[in-house]
Amino acid sequence: MPSGVVTLGRHTYASGLYWENSPSGFVSQAAKEAARQPGHRASLYAIRPGNTRTGRVPQFALSQDTPDHHIGMPSLAGCLANEQPGSWVGAFQFREGVAVVIVRDDLVVPDGDIFFESASDARDRLLQEIALGGRLKIYAPESWGVQGSDSIPISLLLRDRSDVRLRPVEIPRSWFIALGVSAVALAAILMISWILQRMSAAEEAERRAQMLELERARRAAQQMIPQLVQKPPEYPPPQRVWEQKPLPLEFVESCQNTLSKVPLATAAWRMTSIGCVGSSLTVRWGRSGGFSLPPPGAFVSETGSVATLVLPLQESKPRGKEDLWSPTALTRRILVQNWPGTIGRALDDPKPLPPPDYKGPWDPPAPPWMKRSFSFSFAALPWVLPTLFEGLPGLIVESLVADGPSGPWTVEGVIYENRS
Repeated sequence: MPSGVVTLGRHTYASGLYWENSPSGFVSQAAKEAARQPGHRASLYAIRPGNTRTGRVPQFALSQDTPDHHIGMPSLAGCLANEQPGSWVGAFQFREGVAVVIVRDDLVVPDGDIFFESASDARDRLLQEIALGGRLKIYAPESWGVQGSDSIPISLLLRDRSDVRLRPVEIPRSWFIALGVSAVALAAILMISWILQRMSAAEEAERRAQMLELERARRAAQQMIPQLVQKPPEYPPPQRVWEQKPLPLEFVESCQNTLSKVPLATAAWRMTSIGCVGSSLTVRWGRSGGFSLPPPGAFVSETGSVATLVLPLQESKPRGKEDLWSPTALTRRILVQNWPGTIGRALDDPKPLPPPDYKGPWDPPAPPWMKRSFSFSFAALPWVLPTLFEGLPGLIVESLVADGPSGPWTVEGVIYENRS
């Protein structure tokens, strides 16, 4: 049976092997014993493991002594049979020649791995196998005109498979020589590594002793010189003042609810001012003449002409976590809403004081935010214009003041913003 080599893609495949079924599960041992039989002169073999699920027995193939086949080369028929099980026959053209592969019941037949240099000889062998009958799938070149054949390219059938490879029957003597040389080289490398490791350990011990000596000298020097440099102070984080204040609309609502408890009209007294500042409401009346008691709960001045009532505002909870806007976003909001009155830059909050027992420089950095002050007046009650405050972080209403119950109202406060 002629042997040959075919090239497909990045692989070179061996063709023209002699296939046998293995009588036992020790396929490699059976292949080596068959290769040593007189008349074979086989130096290489390949194996196909069995398949317990389908009942397929193991197979091995022998390669006669030839310079074309070498250790590690994949077998074309073995790889094709593993990728395309069943019963089929195929003739495949390569630039080196034509390979004919015959597989029945998932086994490569003994003379089913043939290499032809002549296409006509390969075609005759293919037709001969077809004439034997049986349900076979046929693969052949389209130009051959074989009835019922499929001309699918072998690259699609094989799909780059290369798991069935040639192995040596006898371990080459050169391998033993190479193994011996490798063992000697490995021993030399281990010896050199051990010597270098001992030298490195000695150097590391010497370096560690020097470092300990330097550390002792440094500590001795520190004890001899005075400590002239004081440790820099740890400044406390700046207070997020706005998060401890109620939301603007809650402050306005608290002022409104408290004001509803105050009589707006008292005989012989005229209301002159209303002011919600901080946590209290202050209302003042001026005496307009006639005999009358002052408003309930009000304190009357020594002259009897002014009455003042101070009421605590309803308790409001802090607004909690609230992230500030950038100066650009805040300015855009003010311009879009066309805020009345005046808006200007306000001074930063006072810096935190040093601890009582601290001695030394104290200069906390500026907080990462700044603030603007605002003041505007309008005739309507301030709680009818919530759109100015709603959804604007960092805004604190500090005072709501009116010249009597009919206004106008003046609103003052600050807006915190991130520092640019």
